[in-house]
Amino acid sequence: MARTPLYKAAESEMIARIEKGDWEVGRRLPNEFILADEFGVSQGTMRRALITLEGRGYLSRKPGRGTLVAAKAPAQDTTKVSAQTPVLCGADGAPLALEPFRGRTATRAATASEATSMGCERVAVLERTLKYRGARAALEAVAVPVDLIPKLDEDAPANLADLLDHHGITCAAVRADARAEVTDMSQSVALSSDRHTALLVVRTAAFDASDRVIARQILRVAVEDARLVYL
Repeated sequence: MARTPLYKAAESEMIARIEKGDWEVGRRLPNEFILADEFGVSQGTMRRALITLEGRGYLSRKPGRGTLVAAKAPAQDTTKVSAQTPVLCGADGAPLALEPFRGRTATRAATASEATSMGCERVAVLERTLKYRGARAALEAVAVPVDLIPKLDEDAPANLADLLDHHGITCAAVRADARAEVTDMSQSVALSSDRHTALLVVRTAAFDASDRVIARQILRVAVEDARLVYL
């Protein structure tokens, strides 16, 4: 029987840790030397495994910021995620209480993706900075068909289902996925954070009873150890 190459064995073990949640999304991994020692392989073998997993979407590697776990399942489609309710939680396991800080609302033409998923030509949008425990902690972007909500409220709750309920809209399901990124210059300025601060990026979609997308939200959260869980 052919022997499994060491880099393949390392890849399989790392993927297993990510998919089981032993390495949660957003976790910063040790450097190549430490990982190579842990997995019993050479640094070159470990580097090859890390590059492969980055290419497959499991990891995000940035100069000066190390290696982050990017996603449990790379390139995940929010329309195919588990129907369980997604909840954004902090290190203590409690839901993150994100509060509106500064925002703007507008309407614009729907993107090709929005037009396809929401069946509309124009969307109402809300872009906000959110606070957590008094500090700027997240950036939010929401899009909803204008025929459903002509104008979004800057002070609506950050949770997408609650935001819709605030506007008198009830959704049948909410689905989400998450991955890790780092801030660019404009995001760092908006969050008053260091350049290349780790972010948990949560993409959420709300659906009506016919399984049509009625709202989309992207949250970029800079709260340390924040994670997406399903209840």
